[in-house]
Amino acid sequence: MDETQPRTMPKMMSEDALDAQVGYNLKRASAFALNDFAVELTEAGLRPVTYGMLALIDERPGIRAAELCRLLGMKSANMAPLLAELEERGLVERDDHAGDRRVRMLTLTPAARQAMPRWRRQVRRHEDRFLHRLTKKERATLLRLLRLIWTDEG
Repeated sequence: MDETQPRTMPKMMSEDALDAQVGYNLKRASAFALNDFAVELTEAGLRPVTYGMLALIDERPGIRAAELCRLLGMKSANMAPLLAELEERGLVERDDHAGDRRVRMLTLTPAARQAMPRWRRQVRRHEDRFLHRLTKKERATLLRLLRLIWTDEG
């Protein structure tokens, strides 16, 4: 082999380039979204996961922790400390189920219910900021496509 000849890199298919890979682009978009979310909701002390928990409890008062885990795709071992944190902060209450004392139903405290409309506005502002390059139709398409990846909806 002639060492004086420059080495040529193997030709890469365009779909093999890093920036053409869906996972890479999802990760980059996710990091961008998470950073902006943190900026928007720093004062509220909410992270995407805790906001998601509060939003679902708000939408489904009396939801069971197991159902919350299922809807958020979380393990109960990961959910338990987050619920404890939200309870300590006075945002979530756990009440006994009337028919089964082993079951705990989750509700927002009055303070959290009062704050939810403000937090939802902040999340909309955040989404408007990081999705500002997309039209309303493109946003709807993106949402539909993302749901196709992780849900059983058809």
